[in-house]
Amino acid sequence: MTQEKKNNPHQGHRDRMRARVLSQGIDDMPEHEVLEFLLYPLIPLKDTNPIAHDLIDKFGSLENVLDASPKLLLEVKNMTRNAALYLSAFPHIFKKYNMQKFGDKPTLDTIAHAVEYLRQLFLDKKEENIYMLILNANGTLLSSCKVGEGTLSACQLDTREFILRTADSQGNCIMIAHNHLSGSPLPSFDDREFTRWLISLSEVLGIALIDHIIISKEGYYSFRENDLLSDYAGAFKKYMDNAKASDKYSMKVRKFADKK
Repeated sequence: MTQEKKNNPHQGHRDRMRARVLSQGIDDMPEHEVLEFLLYPLIPLKDTNPIAHDLIDKFGSLENVLDASPKLLLEVKNMTRNAALYLSAFPHIFKKYNMQKFGDKPTLDTIAHAVEYLRQLFLDKKEENIYMLILNANGTLLSSCKVGEGTLSACQLDTREFILRTADSQGNCIMIAHNHLSGSPLPSFDDREFTRWLISLSEVLGIALIDHIIISKEGYYSFRENDLLSDYAGAFKKYMDNAKASDKYSMKVRKFADKK
């Protein structure tokens, strides 16, 4: 062994890190050390500590690093294509792992259970999406499907897909969910009007809309929990009643005009 190797403070560093993870886990490790450890098998011939520091400096957090695209990750010095590809795949792996814990047909019989499921459903989304969840009378999830997508700040329902899925379903009720990327889960004016319209459409299709839940990093918002669904219910019936009354009034006006 040469004197240079004998005095090298980094010699055996990876082995010590692996032993530390094995005995203590990663819960208390700084973000840059978690990244450094993740990069060991991906960049085997370079010191991954400075790469990890540079990644945190550029993106601000471990979460942002894993959410970054391979193209952006490659802007960091000494990053490799292989490492960038695998790091960007981790959120999708986490999502698949967590979703499988729910099983094929989870029971979403409470708002808390629904929110827990939806957090994982939207985990890796970089755009706003609308999902429809079809449930039976016991709250068992029969199927879920994306019925709308959009930009970073807005999304639009695919009405045809929504109607076809609803008409073809064997469920008793549906739940609508979408995500906010801005941080706050509070509904916008458009979200409220969209929910009002959805309830009317669901009434026409003969299926109950039991909730519209908005998911964001700051929390969630349930229209049912905030007693808004009951305010919107019957909107289509009221519209039809008003339309009928309007038609009757129009007929009376025409008859009166004809007599003149």
